[in-house]
Amino acid sequence: MDEELARRLESIYEVFPWPEDMEALEGRIQTAYEIFQTVLDHPWLQELVKGRDGLVVVDVCGGAGVGGVGLARVLIEKGKRVQLYVNDLRSTALEKARILSRKVLGLEAKTIRADATRIHEYIGHADIALVYGYSTPHFNPYQMVRLASSLAWILRPDGILLVEEGDRIYNVLVRGRYEDVLAEYADEDRIVLTVHSSYEPRTGVFRRVLLELPTGRKALMEVRFWDIAGTAAIMWAFFEDVDFISTRSSTSGMIVAHKPRGIPPENYSKNPSITGQ
Repeated sequence: MDEELARRLESIYEVFPWPEDMEALEGRIQTAYEIFQTVLDHPWLQELVKGRDGLVVVDVCGGAGVGGVGLARVLIEKGKRVQLYVNDLRSTALEKARILSRKVLGLEAKTIRADATRIHEYIGHADIALVYGYSTPHFNPYQMVRLASSLAWILRPDGILLVEEGDRIYNVLVRGRYEDVLAEYADEDRIVLTVHSSYEPRTGVFRRVLLELPTGRKALMEVRFWDIAGTAAIMWAFFEDVDFISTRSSTSGMIVAHKPRGIPPENYSKNPSITGQ
């Protein structure tokens, strides 16, 4: 496991104004629950769920398990037994996932503290894999290939991958919303800024520094601006078909990838030369 990356993520979420108190998390679970009520109407998911009494759900980059718990709640209400795994690198978030799953579902999620691009090393088989909460900016294109290959490998032949995605190429770059200095949060006691640091063309990553005032706390964020088509195309390389369900808006929703192609993730164990790693 990449402990340096784990520490970096912990530092980012300590500074970034992303509420993770229990009240906020329960509200986000309700939103996820409502989204998955619609998503599960997709024919591929209807067929999968109909053919199973029990389902294994893996929520990767899951943080406190908001997406996984929301999806599991819908499945349980449909009379299905659910085994829920929540993966993240942040131990603080995984502890909340265990608490929330017990409270909302009456069962405790099994948590996996590991790099999501190597999830196949920790889980044998699953029916549904989930990347919820717009987590894809954490991954550059080469890491995204590894993530897709690892998730496809753990899914059963009729398994489904769900990736929540928004079109940042359009919403951020095309519409000119990228700012060198951006106020992410401000009140009487605290201001959080993100400041452009650099761009790496070989990995397609923007580096931004998080800065909290007046404390001076800071953290480095590396962000990839994904769009729906770009993410879906990578998933298509590892699945026989992909589709998209609009949920929050016309440029935001759920990519649905169906039937893994069975490409071993070991094929991508080494970085390509272009990355210099």
